[in-house]
Amino acid sequence: MPSLLIKVLSRCILMVSISFTLGYFTGSYALSFLFVLSLVFIWFNYNLIRLNDWLWSKKNLYPPKSSGLWSEVFDGIYRLQKKNRSRRKEQGQLLKRFRDGAEALPDAAVVVQTNGQIIWCNKLASHVFGLRWPEDSGLIITNLLRNPIFLEQFKLIKDNTEILDESLIIPSPIERDCTIEIRIVPYAFGQLLILGRDVTQISRLNQMRKDFIANVSHELRTPLTVLQGYLEMMDDPDMANALHNKKAIGMMSDQCERMFSLVNQLLVLSRIEANRDNIFDHLVDVPAMLLLLETEAEQINSDRGHKISFHVDHDLLIHGVEDELRSAFTNLVKNAIRYTPNGGDVVVRWELINAQAKFSVTDNGDGIEAQHLSRLTERFYRVDKARARSTGGSGLGLSIVKHVLAHHRSQLEIESVVDEGSCFYFEFPAELVVKRQKRSKSA
Repeated sequence: MPSLLIKVLSRCILMVSISFTLGYFTGSYALSFLFVLSLVFIWFNYNLIRLNDWLWSKKNLYPPKSSGLWSEVFDGIYRLQKKNRSRRKEQGQLLKRFRDGAEALPDAAVVVQTNGQIIWCNKLASHVFGLRWPEDSGLIITNLLRNPIFLEQFKLIKDNTEILDESLIIPSPIERDCTIEIRIVPYAFGQLLILGRDVTQISRLNQMRKDFIANVSHELRTPLTVLQGYLEMMDDPDMANALHNKKAIGMMSDQCERMFSLVNQLLVLSRIEANRDNIFDHLVDVPAMLLLLETEAEQINSDRGHKISFHVDHDLLIHGVEDELRSAFTNLVKNAIRYTPNGGDVVVRWELINAQAKFSVTDNGDGIEAQHLSRLTERFYRVDKARARSTGGSGLGLSIVKHVLAHHRSQLEIESVVDEGSCFYFEFPAELVVKRQKRSKSA
C-alpha cells in the first residue's frame, strides 16, 4: 500500500510539472492545467470503459493490459476474482459432497423452515413423502402431508412448545398399505430436518411375530384345557366313576397327538429356515418320492372317497434337499384331500414344461376367495379356522411349503375359483432339472 501511494504521488507531481512546463512555454498556466486535466479525464474514462467491458461483456478471464494505477486496479480485481472462483469451487465441491451424502442416506430427508416452507429434499423423499423436486420448492410441507398426527407434532414444534425425541408412525401418503416412520429434528437456525423411512416390512414382521405368539398360545391352550379338564375329573372320585375311561383316554390321546404335530411342524419350519445346504449337492428322485406319497394319500383318503390320480414323469429328477421337498409335496397333497368335500377329484402332476419342472395339485373343492390368497402362506393363517381344526390342520403347512420353495429358487402359486376348486403349483428353474439317463437295451 505505501508503494502504491508513492506511485500515485509521483504521477501527480509529474502531471503538475508537465502543466507548469507547458504554461511556461505557452504563457498560459490555466490552459495548460486544463489541457493536462482533460487528458487525465479521457484516460480515466477510457480505462473505466475497458473495466466495464471486461467485467460485463467479455468472457475473457484475464484483465486488460494497462499501465500505472489502472494496471494495479485491473490486477487487484483479477486476483479477487480468482480467489472468489477458488472459494466458489470449494463451496461447490462441499455442496456436492453434502448432496451426495444426502442422496446416499437410507432415509428421505426434507429441509424446511420453521413455518413449513420446503427448502430442499433428496430424491428418496419423492418415494416416501410423494414430494417433487424442484417443483415443490417453497411450498408448505403441511399442505402436502395432511396426516393429523404429523400436523399436530409440527404445530408443537412451530410454536416452540416442544420437540419430541420419539418418532411418528403414520400411513404413507402415496401408498395406502405402506407405513412410514417420521422424525423431526432441529437443523440450522430457523430450519428443521424431516427424516422419513418406509417401515412397512418391519411393521408387518412385528405384527406377524405378535400373531405368531398369540396363535401358538391359542393352539396349545385348547388341547391343554382338554387334558386339564379330564385330569381334574379323574382326580375327583365321584366324577372319575361316572367318566367313560375309553372316551377320556381317546380325547386326551387326540389332543396330545395334536400338540406333538404342532411342535414337530414348528421344529420342521425352524430347521428349514436355518438350513443353508447347497441344493446342488444332492439329486432327488422325485418320481420315487411321489410313488410313496401316492400310497400315503390312498390311506388318508380311505374315509373321504376322493378320486386321486397321479400323473408323473418318471424320468424327471431335480437337485435339492429330499426331506424338504417331501415335506412340501406332502403338505399340498394332504391339504387337497382334507379340504375337498367327500367324493371329490384330486389330480397331482409332475411334468416338464418349458424346461422347468412343474408340480401341481388340483382339486374341485370349495375354492378360496381372492382376498385370502396372498396370506395363505402366513403361519397359522386359516380361511376357515373351525373347519381347519376339525380336519387336523395346524396352519403351518403352506408356510413350510413357502420356505422350502424359497430354498429351491421357486415360489408357490395359487389359482382358485369359489365353488369350482383350486390349483396349487410351483416350478423349479431349468438349472435344477435333471433328466434320468435311460439305459440302452444292450445294457
